Amino acid sequence: MKARKNWISKIVSLLLFFVLTFFTGWAQDVSFSQFYASPLYLNPAFAGSVEIPRFTVQYRNQWHAFTNAFNTYNLAFDFPVEKLGGGLGLFVLNDAQGNKMLNSMQVNLAYSVHVRLSEKFRLNGGVQGGLFYNSLKVGELVFPDNMAEGSGSHAVSGELQYLTEPDYLFPDFSAGVMVYSERFFYGAAVHHLAEPQHNFSGSNENSAKLNRKYTAHLGARLPVFLHGHRQKLIELSPHLVVQKQAVFSQVNYGLMVTRNSISAGLWFRQNIGIQYDAVILQVGFSKNRWQLTYSYDVTVSGLWGDSGGSSEITFAFLLKENKNVHLPFFNSGDESF
Repeated sequence: MKARKNWISKIVSLLLFFVLTFFTGWAQDVSFSQFYASPLYLNPAFAGSVEIPRFTVQYRNQWHAFTNAFNTYNLAFDFPVEKLGGGLGLFVLNDAQGNKMLNSMQVNLAYSVHVRLSEKFRLNGGVQGGLFYNSLKVGELVFPDNMAEGSGSHAVSGELQYLTEPDYLFPDFSAGVMVYSERFFYGAAVHHLAEPQHNFSGSNENSAKLNRKYTAHLGARLPVFLHGHRQKLIELSPHLVVQKQAVFSQVNYGLMVTRNSISAGLWFRQNIGIQYDAVILQVGFSKNRWQLTYSYDVTVSGLWGDSGGSSEITFAFLLKENKNVHLPFFNSGDESF
């Protein structure tokens, strides 16, 4: 059984390799279910937006039924810089696919400028630059010409002569904007502005470009008060994210309900053509300086019953306490508003 799972993992890796390398324009970014848990990845305009230093750790395990199909780690840190009139942010993301056959790491630095539009609304404009490093374990790939019926791999594949650069590095740039008040926020971002070319062969032939990704998002924190009191009964947090990258499109929307620092939410993920992909169940706990959130994706597409679902967990921590910060994109767990 273990050998069979390893064989399936290699086949999945091979398919991913062809998709990412030879089909120009079909590369797609990692997608998180907890899209606001690591805001720098969503939009560089979030850098320094909480007004105090923030550290975030995020882990996603996609498709439990397969052995290490997709494992993604994201570390982020952002903080305000008064002299720059905005904030700085740094995040490192590592995505391991097909039992670590294909690995992609990116390191990005973001800067956002903060402008007060009125007494209630602020504007953040952000830019981001970074490096991508992709690596492929070509020695563990299985091709048709080195497969023998019944016995598996038996020779070195002739396809390896085309994979002369299994490791490559390239720069990438993004930008975004966001308008927000204490209760509402709206934003947009464009990632991969230069659409960098990448492949494993060391030539421009059959190269694939990393297509621009367009994102629009909005959300709110809406307190529901007890009659005649300043004490919140519950807090409603609706969110919507729409993304498009080449032929891929994705819409995430749902609602989080918070009471006494405990949060529970229900989210839906689909494409723009109303084809549902997953229902996302989410639960979290937040208190003053930290948040802990877990979500589970229930697949409802054609992979239903085969993928085993996906899990995601996020821990966010503020390096100091600031009870005066009330933002629609950060739930501090406080009971006043």
